[in-house]
Amino acid sequence: MDVLRLRWNGTELVDITGAPEIPLYVADSFFLEDGKVVGYQRHLERFTTSTQRQGLVRSVDPFLEKVTTALPREGKWFPRIDLTERGELEVWIRPAPPLKQSLVLSTSATDPRQEPTIKGPDIPALNEIRAQAQNQGADDAVILDSRGRIVDGSTTCLVWVEGHRVVIPPMEALRVDSITVSILKDILQTQGIAIEEGWATPADIEGCELYALNALHGIRSALSWVNGPTLRVNHERLNVWRNFYAGQTEKLPVTS
Repeated sequence: MDVLRLRWNGTELVDITGAPEIPLYVADSFFLEDGKVVGYQRHLERFTTSTQRQGLVRSVDPFLEKVTTALPREGKWFPRIDLTERGELEVWIRPAPPLKQSLVLSTSATDPRQEPTIKGPDIPALNEIRAQAQNQGADDAVILDSRGRIVDGSTTCLVWVEGHRVVIPPMEALRVDSITVSILKDILQTQGIAIEEGWATPADIEGCELYALNALHGIRSALSWVNGPTLRVNHERLNVWRNFYAGQTEKLPVTS
């Protein structure tokens, strides 16, 4: 199955595959395998909250119910739900790309985000800096603030292990509230470990373990950072975290 794009007309989802793309106010995506997703309700809740923040006054619940019904129950998929600048609600049902357990990072020369706390509007700009990173032999770009501190990745949220501490950039760094990070927090909490918030420059995490989290790949280990710090790779921790994360998958809810 190729990419399928459906638009909500207030009653049903209509196939508009091939229609011109429209700039986004909100987007949310997740990995779907054989009808199971990690944190599905959290993704729907974040999407709902973001649409409200962007000024949408009507309920998105009927749309999301139809989306849940339309999602495939077999195969590997990477769906995305959207609110466009014209107020249209859409879902893209896309085959999932190959998944990875590790990646290489590089530093973005700029922070192109205009709405850093909402997923969607900045996707084209973030794709551009990721493409620039790929031209340098990396997989993803790291965004730094004006003081050179780590904020976010172009498609990932970054978490590092410093001694016995698991650290993430603070929310004041202005980034999307990651569903994958929230799942990891829950997992670590059961082990008596808290994720701390803290600032760090790339040089500050020299010799540390660095992990990149997103809804597609889950938890990946950063193997290296182009022209950046030397990173430590802990395969045992990566496997433990990934196994715990995979154990959080839930079947899509049954809809009427």
